[in-house]
Amino acid sequence: MSTLAASDSNEPPQENFHVASSLLSLVKKLLGLLSFSLLQCKLMRRAVNFINRNETVTSTTVLTTDQSSLLLFSSLPEDVILNCLARVPRRYYPIVSCVSKSFRFLVLSPDLAHIRSLMGKDYPLIYVCFTEKETTSLGMIFHWFTFNPKEKQTSGQNNSIQVLSQHKLYCSTVSIGSKIYFVGGSMNKMSSSLWIFDSWSGELREGPSMKVARMLPGVAVVDEKLYVMGGCSEALIQVEVFDLENQTWKVGPMSPHGEIRYGQGLRGYGVIVTEAVASEGKVYGMSYREGSHRIYDTKDGRCETLKMANEDTWRRGGVCVINNVMYVNYSDVGVMWYDSEDKVWKVVKGLKKLVKPIDISVGMLDCNGKLAFLWEDERDVEGKKSEKRIWCAMILLDRSGVEIYGKVEWSDLVGSVPWYYEIWRCLGVSN
Repeated sequence: MSTLAASDSNEPPQENFHVASSLLSLVKKLLGLLSFSLLQCKLMRRAVNFINRNETVTSTTVLTTDQSSLLLFSSLPEDVILNCLARVPRRYYPIVSCVSKSFRFLVLSPDLAHIRSLMGKDYPLIYVCFTEKETTSLGMIFHWFTFNPKEKQTSGQNNSIQVLSQHKLYCSTVSIGSKIYFVGGSMNKMSSSLWIFDSWSGELREGPSMKVARMLPGVAVVDEKLYVMGGCSEALIQVEVFDLENQTWKVGPMSPHGEIRYGQGLRGYGVIVTEAVASEGKVYGMSYREGSHRIYDTKDGRCETLKMANEDTWRRGGVCVINNVMYVNYSDVGVMWYDSEDKVWKVVKGLKKLVKPIDISVGMLDCNGKLAFLWEDERDVEGKKSEKRIWCAMILLDRSGVEIYGKVEWSDLVGSVPWYYEIWRCLGVSN
């Protein structure tokens, strides 16, 4: 009866009402985008003027550029504003945050990150850590640069942007979303510290300390928790777990029933975990010493030994996990993958060796299910070393039966750094 009553009434049909609402929403979004584009241009001009004149720009100064545009944009519903902000490149977010406290709140909100992910905006930025060949009295110097795989380098343009350069950041690292976690101490320096870098805000802050001081431990992410392994003597706590939600540390499970107890027999360089990755609830820790590679089950703490295909031809940086499969670059045969069921290494079919020199530094990471493979080469000008170019190949991976095939989607120059820099580590960070 309610249906008949609705049909006989003078009100417009329900579908027309939805169409009208959709059109109104679309008009609002377009209006908001237009207003925000105008505001963004004015903010950028103000920023350029500030740099040129070296004057202080405050949120009050920005607001006076065009209050009508700002008020028009701010009066829109929050979901419309978030949709507009999601279409703006994230490199402009620090400028947008200066407009008002409400804008800063929206820029840092998880809702914005969720919308960007749904729109496919979170194709990760590649953060690459470089080390200088020369060391100082303070130790090795490390520099973090970003490379955007979507913005391949054009002639005369360098897309690499330096974001961090500090001695204390020479430690184990892992990324989750837009944050990078720096865990433990560096070579010959034990530390229980945890530092967190927020790539959205550019803030570097100190987090809760671990229970045990460690030197270059293995760090991997399982179920939104940091698992930190090794980097200390056998008598101390071997595994600690950091809960990202509660921001607390606890001791990781250890089982006496595995093939080997974690930390058992590890001395010298075997204590240091060169690389650590996670797959299907297990952490794979690789060290500098043969026989010191471990597979740690985060569920019950059972451990077993991991054997590499060739101890002499794999290097730091050339390790990653994509869709629960571990990939390692071996300089003699190329990229291989680990069959966790048969516990054997297999070559990725269809790929030629991407890098010919044996001792060249490489980086590998998951790029939305694709393998991003980075390498470096030096460029000489008039017989002198001038810069080191960074190349990236994006590789499509396809599993068919018991084999995995790879195909290079594109390969291009993505940036450059000083010639005396070497790739140390690569991370994918939400854009």
